[in-house]
Amino acid sequence: MLPATPNITLGEPFIELASIDSTNIYAMNLVHNGLASSGSCYRAHYQTQGKGQHGRIWESSAGLNLLCSYVLELKQLKTDKIWTPSDQIGFSAAVALGVHSFFEGYAGAATKIKKPNDIYWGDRKAGGILIENLVRGAAWTWTVVGIGININQIEFSNEGAHPISLKQITNQDFDLNALQKQLTASLKKALLNWLEKGEVATLQKMEALCVDIKK
Repeated sequence: MLPATPNITLGEPFIELASIDSTNIYAMNLVHNGLASSGSCYRAHYQTQGKGQHGRIWESSAGLNLLCSYVLELKQLKTDKIWTPSDQIGFSAAVALGVHSFFEGYAGAATKIKKPNDIYWGDRKAGGILIENLVRGAAWTWTVVGIGININQIEFSNEGAHPISLKQITNQDFDLNALQKQLTASLKKALLNWLEKGEVATLQKMEALCVDIKK
């Protein structure tokens, strides 16, 4: 008998926050204090201390982009597995594939992944992912997946980072609530593929979409 397909709860409950330091900081504080609900998604209209890779600040104007963090308790993904930090490699690749698939659906084949977790359109940065994990002893127990994607913003103060938004690519305005649901669905599909097909297949798929951009 084939194993049952895991049922991933993601994006529920969905909580909107007007202004906050960082959705990742907010979500991880809930995890540390035992108040987090697995599957939750927190989206901010504005972040005062948006977090990027290596301590960088993520710039975003209020109400124009997707700024969100998803919270997952690992035992909810597969109850009969002991999760360890080594599993984070495949998980991270699956998340990158999910965000890539979401953005590519609107922006086309010029959408690529820049390691470890940036989304590019051509040679310009469209989004970033910051995954922060909680490990207790040898067990990987919780993860917070922070995602920032440029959607409706057309002016950026830090042009040196070569940002680009979906609106600049398509010349269209987008409904953030509708996009949030589609991002959630894309992430869920990518995580299910990772659970069913394994780390090696997931990493191979990601590698095929990666570009080496010296920025």
